[in-house]
Amino acid sequence: MRICLGIGLIICLLTGGLKAQSVEKRTAASNGTGRIGKAAAADELIVLLPDSDLVAVIDSGRAINDLMPRLAAIGVGDKWVKEMQEFTAKTGIDLSKAQNAVVSFKFPSTQVYGAVILQGLDLDDKKLETAMKAYNTEYTPAEYKGKKIFNLPRKANAPSAGPLSLKTDELAITALGSQKILFGDISQIKSIIDIQSGAAKGGVSKEMSGALNETKNTALARFAFNLPEHLRQDALEQGDIFASVAAIKIILGTLDVGKDLSLLLDMTMRTPSQKEASELEMGLRGLVSLARGFLSGSEMELYGQLLDQVKIGSKINDVTVSLIMPRSMVDQLSKKPTGEKK
Repeated sequence: MRICLGIGLIICLLTGGLKAQSVEKRTAASNGTGRIGKAAAADELIVLLPDSDLVAVIDSGRAINDLMPRLAAIGVGDKWVKEMQEFTAKTGIDLSKAQNAVVSFKFPSTQVYGAVILQGLDLDDKKLETAMKAYNTEYTPAEYKGKKIFNLPRKANAPSAGPLSLKTDELAITALGSQKILFGDISQIKSIIDIQSGAAKGGVSKEMSGALNETKNTALARFAFNLPEHLRQDALEQGDIFASVAAIKIILGTLDVGKDLSLLLDMTMRTPSQKEASELEMGLRGLVSLARGFLSGSEMELYGQLLDQVKIGSKINDVTVSLIMPRSMVDQLSKKPTGEKK
């Protein structure tokens, strides 16, 4: 559960980034008008992004002001709430003012370059520097096209998933103005500054932005993923059962949390033709069935039961995958094994 919800809590990158350095050395009224306003605000952030393979939009205001207190009430998110309160006390920065965040990832190889633009916090260079000093953060100031950039040297191991790893050795943070904060790899930061200044054009393709517009803009997180060619080739090399995955052009979807704290994931995988969609549907069903059989009767049976919640279908050239994780299952997955320290 912590992994899934972490996607919706991208704001923690700001506090986490500062705290990691020291170790190593309001929800708006949810009426129709408010939601449209949030979608428009997110669009303003998306046009600042460079060429991206994956773009996600996070409703940070809802995550912080609605979701986190509810998680804390059941003893799951109490640590996050405490860290936020501590951050505000130390820095004077009110994280509850956060609104939207957009996340950009580029997959030029197995090393992933990322950046986050957070909207809603009234920060300038001085406030950023004060916050970093409050956490004894090691940083090196620099300037790029009139913007003050704080380079954050990091020696910890980069987060990874399978063959992919997130590039974290050249992280930086800067205030973009107009209540926008930018955090991520220095190369991505410079690209975004170039776009904001008019020296370069936004790099998010019409296909990607169009896919995002198809998703439900009231969700906690929505995303579009244009599968890079090298990942397609990797899928082909895994054998026939993965061959249909290589036909995916783009993946779009949402991650949301229900009123009862159940998790809801909806994805659409777009292929070039109905034939390829049909083959992909059968391939995914086969993968789920194979995984379910492997987990059946083992200590991982609970994850097998989670696979039972997966629904797969197709329509024309789209394959849909949905997963509803009931609150009862969320509670079981969030429990710590006996004897594990809290």
